[in-house]
Amino acid sequence: PATSSPTKSSTPPPIVSPTMPPTPPPIVSPTMPPTPAPSSSRPSSKRPTLPSGGGGGGGGGGVAKKYTTPSINKAGDNAKGVMFQISAKSKMSITSLDIMGKDAKDSDVQVYYQNGSYDEFDALDKGEWIQVFKGKVRLDPDELVNIELDEDITIRAGGSASLYVVSKKGVMFTKSSDKEFSIYAQNTDFDVQVGLSTKKEFQKPDKLAQFAGRIVYEI
Repeated sequence: PATSSPTKSSTPPPIVSPTMPPTPPPIVSPTMPPTPAPSSSRPSSKRPTLPSGGGGGGGGGGVAKKYTTPSINKAGDNAKGVMFQISAKSKMSITSLDIMGKDAKDSDVQVYYQNGSYDEFDALDKGEWIQVFKGKVRLDPDELVNIELDEDITIRAGGSASLYVVSKKGVMFTKSSDKEFSIYAQNTDFDVQVGLSTKKEFQKPDKLAQFAGRIVYEI
């Protein structure tokens, strides 16, 4: 009768836990595929992220800055276009412009530029300019509206560039009594010079004009 005790040794076999290890491997692989998906959405982010220093055609990792012209509160005139010149003291890339319109309405807006002074080429010939923005923008006569350029305007240190801002329904500017190309606004990075207003796009130069707005740039 004492021999019945050895039957207790049959308890160890229930350690059949090899079924456990297969569970961890499937948990690792599903987490991997979702990661590439967010990276594919990066191209949609344009230059509005310029304060972080990334992106754009020319600025790269530059420092983002803004400069508002002092004549902005005196902007009482409007024209179809305002042509003016910027002379750079440091290498700079203009990424956007803030402008005011004649009316609080949607308007076709274009921004053009060319290296050097506009008196060195035929400024009324559209083919002489490079278009860096074209679109419909809701402008406002009392508030600055940002125009994000499709291409940065890069000016070397000691160089200059001419800009031409056109709005079908009118862009606000400040009438000037100074000579054309005289400096009316400046900071440590560049000078802004008196230009001209035009009654039509690339036609009918009219008054001596000071660009009234904000210049957003990187150095």
